[in-house]
Amino acid sequence: MKGLAKILRFDPETDREPYFQDFDYEFSPRMTVLDVLNLVRETRDPSLQYSYCCRNGHCGLCGVVVNGREVLACRQAAEPVLEIRPLRGCRVLKDLVIDREEYEERRPQLRLFLERQCELQVEPECIDMDAFEMFKTASRCIECMCCVSVCPVSREKPHLFAGPMALTLLARHFFDPRDGLNRELMARDEGISYCIECGLCSGVCPRGADPARLIQMMKGSGNTEP
Repeated sequence: MKGLAKILRFDPETDREPYFQDFDYEFSPRMTVLDVLNLVRETRDPSLQYSYCCRNGHCGLCGVVVNGREVLACRQAAEPVLEIRPLRGCRVLKDLVIDREEYEERRPQLRLFLERQCELQVEPECIDMDAFEMFKTASRCIECMCCVSVCPVSREKPHLFAGPMALTLLARHFFDPRDGLNRELMARDEGISYCIECGLCSGVCPRGADPARLIQMMKGSGNTEP
């Protein structure tokens, strides 16, 4: 069965505007979107650029928009007709490859490590696992940026709102009972109050990290008004 992949192409060094290029391929019901991209590059156009690594939904590098929805290419089942775009709201380096540098530069200010305020009294430390439920939920984030792509506030106020992915990473330490840093203040500084609670981020999260719920709980835990 013939399939059709419409892929948005763009090389900022040579192209004025992005454009769609059509590729036909042999469709199989067991194919993923990543299988289709690999097939197109191997058999039709070796210049096609996209990102991936683990092929198993853990590295977070293969996020793309397929038929209007943010997905991981390696986990998303292919369809006979595919429209594949890069994630939205991100600078495109080439074709489906996005620039993650701005996010990486902002990441250190989140202080994504355990901040102890006092020395342990007993080792090994006794941990109440019930208190770690939201910590475990936030830890599912693989930084794929699908939630950032779908977030309207990230697109409208990128300099005021860190975005659902950054706040999910922050939530990992916010809900860690061992952490002593004032994460409420950090959440405020990262613009958590600008979140409109639309829930779109949780709808596209491929790992069930539920950014919308985490942000809602952080907003409700204290005063995060700017």
